[in-house]
Amino acid sequence: MSDTSPSEAAISVLICDDEELLVKSCGQILSSEGYTVHTEGRGKNALENVRRHRPDIVLTDLMLPDMDGLALLKEIKKVAPDTLVVMITGFATVDSSVEAIRAGAYDYIPKPFTATQLRILIGRAAQQVQLVRDNAHLRDQLKKHYSFENIIGTSESIQKVFSVVSRVAPTDASVFISGESGTGKELIARACHTNSRRSDRQFVAINCAALPDNLLESELFGHEKGAFTDARETKRGLFEVASGGTLFLDEISEMSMELQAKLLRVLQERRIRRVGGEAEIPIDVRLVSATNRDPEAAVRDGNLRQDLLYRLNVVPVKLPPLRQRREDIPALAQHYLRKFGQEYERGNLRFSPEALRVLVDYHWPGNVRELQNMVERIVSLCMPGEEITAEDLPEELTATQQASGRSSIVYSADLPFHEAKNDAITVFEKEYLRDLLRRHSGNISQAARTAGIDRKTIHRMLTKYDLEGREAAW
Repeated sequence: MSDTSPSEAAISVLICDDEELLVKSCGQILSSEGYTVHTEGRGKNALENVRRHRPDIVLTDLMLPDMDGLALLKEIKKVAPDTLVVMITGFATVDSSVEAIRAGAYDYIPKPFTATQLRILIGRAAQQVQLVRDNAHLRDQLKKHYSFENIIGTSESIQKVFSVVSRVAPTDASVFISGESGTGKELIARACHTNSRRSDRQFVAINCAALPDNLLESELFGHEKGAFTDARETKRGLFEVASGGTLFLDEISEMSMELQAKLLRVLQERRIRRVGGEAEIPIDVRLVSATNRDPEAAVRDGNLRQDLLYRLNVVPVKLPPLRQRREDIPALAQHYLRKFGQEYERGNLRFSPEALRVLVDYHWPGNVRELQNMVERIVSLCMPGEEITAEDLPEELTATQQASGRSSIVYSADLPFHEAKNDAITVFEKEYLRDLLRRHSGNISQAARTAGIDRKTIHRMLTKYDLEGREAAW
């Protein structure tokens, strides 16, 4: 099997003409340039060849013995719309050439022509073919990278996210993603776009916290020449750039209330007006928004308009912090180990069981992004085939464990009190349960006696956190 990707495969050219000498000489010229060449003498045979083999370029005479070249061109465009057709004209009249272009021909070449003219014309067509291939390859890579398979985890919380995103992605519904920094909000936004009917159009992202208000307004809506001091030319805004695609507004709650009001108007009317402009421009954009705050708390604190939240929050997606889905940490760590192992050419790397235990016990304040960066750092310092032990992990991971003998109970001050308290209780209960069962080798009766609680309580906790007795004990 060939390792050549479709974007690197030789470009194929089908030559159709009843003049054998012309076909032979054109074939030799193009073969010497590296093209894969096929030839036919009749239009019907050429059309059958197109149906079977889908050549990248067809070079055909306008006058064929069994059918008109323009009729062949129109049939080719029906069967293989991406195939480029170059017409050979024996009489280079303006009318025949214009008619060929209108019918969908890429270009035409009048007889007689030189080898150089042929090389230049087919070379331009080949560049067009290669550009289309490269774009298709890039889209395939993006789809692969942002496919649902890259939402790693088997925990109940992440599977709920997966279920919602897979159902909403094909629609045009607005999606509102909330979650702490580093939980993967942009990954989810890109997955929504890549798996939608808009996937062949632009995905445009902007961090609303990264720009002051006047610049953010100009970035979103564009501006007319002379609208302000530095506006030396007209500029399209991101709503226009993302037309037909998806616009991702990250950290939406950091936008000023005045700008939020303008955004609300845009969502209601589906039109924008550039800064300094009078004309209203219709837009067709799917909106995905995100915040690292609790949306309702942001409304209560006056950082997010409630009416805007109603518009944006058609489908809410809440991403859990990594400390609340510790059972996913080994799979995530292994995923990034393979990914960066390939990038840095460090094959056959593996974590020792003790190293995985340290990773699971760490509280990960930076969430998945912190885990990803940590694994990349480790891989960059490893040798191929090496086992990564607890001693190889960064000091901040092992220091926490050494200082307390267990992972810290952590909370986020960005959350409301009761939510932060529930997070801490969740972490405590899961880790207490793990330690308790580990001490008793998974024996629930002994663990219940030590803890002074009923066996049924332990079973309820195991069910609640989707654990099994033996699994909790490792």
